[in-house]
Amino acid sequence: MSKNSSRNCYSNNFTALIAEKPRAAEKIALALKDYGKIEKCKYYRIPYYMIKNDKETILVLPSAGHLFGPSTSGRGIPIIKIVWKPLWEFDKSAYYTKPYYMMMASILPKADAYINACDYDIEGSVIGYKIIESFGDIKKAKRMKYSTLTKTDILNAFNKLSPLDLDNVNAGSARHELDWLWGINVSRLLMKSLKNETGKTVSLSAGRVQSPTLAEAIKRWEEINLYLPNPIFSISILGEYEGKKFLITPKDWYPETISEANDVKKYLEKNPYLIVEDYSESKDKISPPPAFNLGDLQKEASRIYGYSPFKTQSIAEELYLEALISYPRTNSQKLPKTINYAQILNNLSKQKYKSLIETLLKETNGKLNPVQGKEDDPAHPAIYPTGEVPKKLYGDYLRIYDLIVKRFLSAFSKDALLNKSFVTLRDGLNRKYKAEGLVIIDEGWFKYYSFSYPKTNEIPVLRKNDKVKIINIDLKTVWPKTNVFLSRPSLLRWMEKVNIGTEATRARIIEILYKRKYLINRGKRTEVTNLGYTVYKAIELISKQLISPELTRNFEEKLDMISKGKYSKEDVVNEAKEFLSKVIKEKLDDKSLGKNLAIALGIEEPEEKCSICKRQAKHRVSNYNLCDFHYMALKKMNEKLPDLSKRLEIDENRILKELSENAIVGLWIREASKFLLQNDERIAFRGIS
Repeated sequence: MSKNSSRNCYSNNFTALIAEKPRAAEKIALALKDYGKIEKCKYYRIPYYMIKNDKETILVLPSAGHLFGPSTSGRGIPIIKIVWKPLWEFDKSAYYTKPYYMMMASILPKADAYINACDYDIEGSVIGYKIIESFGDIKKAKRMKYSTLTKTDILNAFNKLSPLDLDNVNAGSARHELDWLWGINVSRLLMKSLKNETGKTVSLSAGRVQSPTLAEAIKRWEEINLYLPNPIFSISILGEYEGKKFLITPKDWYPETISEANDVKKYLEKNPYLIVEDYSESKDKISPPPAFNLGDLQKEASRIYGYSPFKTQSIAEELYLEALISYPRTNSQKLPKTINYAQILNNLSKQKYKSLIETLLKETNGKLNPVQGKEDDPAHPAIYPTGEVPKKLYGDYLRIYDLIVKRFLSAFSKDALLNKSFVTLRDGLNRKYKAEGLVIIDEGWFKYYSFSYPKTNEIPVLRKNDKVKIINIDLKTVWPKTNVFLSRPSLLRWMEKVNIGTEATRARIIEILYKRKYLINRGKRTEVTNLGYTVYKAIELISKQLISPELTRNFEEKLDMISKGKYSKEDVVNEAKEFLSKVIKEKLDDKSLGKNLAIALGIEEPEEKCSICKRQAKHRVSNYNLCDFHYMALKKMNEKLPDLSKRLEIDENRILKELSENAIVGLWIREASKFLLQNDERIAFRGIS
């Protein structure tokens, strides 16, 4: 490849091919080098490529992602007029896109034809379309579709150009306009209300998908901090039969009180045998999982390595740009027959997977029929390795690549076969107990995807009326942990479940909540900040619909219908404009919005402060002021303290001491317990209802 830094290393007759990023442009150019001589050129210091033969010239021009975005020249609110402008003109963080813009502006008007070769998804469709629309002629444009940046896929796509996917363009641009309308109108209302109240400007932001996700985070945060479990009196029995020891636990019952638990233990110590009532075995087949879609990859990388969804997505996108895996921003769990799996496996065997692949080919007799999942994506298949040999791959990148390869291999394997055993026992008072065993008969797909290897536990084969000797009895008071989680992966799963955002945007939206300090990591826990809670309450005060997943999902469904040609972009955007205009106008003169923001942000002092935490007090009980959080905590405690006292058979002072020191218990419960102990005001708070 020759190098040329000239401003004019192209002719006047050429086809302009737009790539989404510089590395993609380089891959595409190298794949097309058989068409003629290839030169590396520069314009505004941006490298691009010229492929030239006797008949044609192709210029491969890189973008830097989006060069254009929705904006406005209007002031005040509500704002409904939208004008797409170069990002660098109104967004300082996007100033790096200016040289790409200038390069496109200089070269594209001279082209005879255009190819949008950006990633084949809604975002790529919008990126390429807006560039060609601004500097070229849409009527002379075609679309290039590929799922990997391998030479074979690029050449196939180049030789099978299709018309522009205008439905995807409309859906993508509508999504950007909706997100912009939401963000600018709600954010400006928040900041205007605060400035009117205090004269101060504080950056506050909201989003169409971001706000419902923040609301879900706060819902989980409240549940975690108000968590007050019932203690369980856990009885673990070590049994023995014919020299084999195994674990036995009560079946479907726990002692109700500590005395009852001690009575059970004393009885079993005096009568150290359990009688087998029933024993059964079953053979269970566990089917292999399908190849990853992006959501599955993010969840597995979090489970196995603790990676955030955004980190996993970023790594996967880098692997794609290196042509090591197929396009990662896909929802599909399906692998089509058109992929040359034998060639991919042959290439992978040249890496560290030779032994696994030899085993797989022997197992399948070379018949490669991958298992198919339920989820589909019209644009791309599930994520799969291309077989290209990595040049340099280590650390996190190697781990994600290895995860993708092994999940891909497992999709061609057979079911795993497990033997499960279950025994029911009873003591002399007919109380029932159980033990469970699991043994792997045939590893099947576990050989390839060992990250899902189950924990085995063998118990002896038993018959009815066999006597199992009790070796040891362990009695513990266990405070169960909450099953509510607040983390990046848990928010991602929730977004998928309620169908808001897309596989490409969810991780980024979650990350924005952390970047804007609405959520923070404290150790291994995620917590909501005062700023995050303040913004949430303010948005809720504007309209509860703005924080509801239902409204967001409704628009998501309409955006999807645009991509299928069943809805018009104009109708959906106009509907959003009408809704937002109505909501904003209703709250423009609401002084309580700015007042609440000022107090919550600490700019103004509340009239009354919580006696426990000094937040704004909303409740008065006895001689004390309480915020919403500690009011709810004391209310829950008053409901549960009598039962806890009965179960643990201790007085309320000792229970409060236990609650104040127990890390399993929610933070606000712990704080309220400590307050009650210090102030000896337990009776006064019986008035909470």
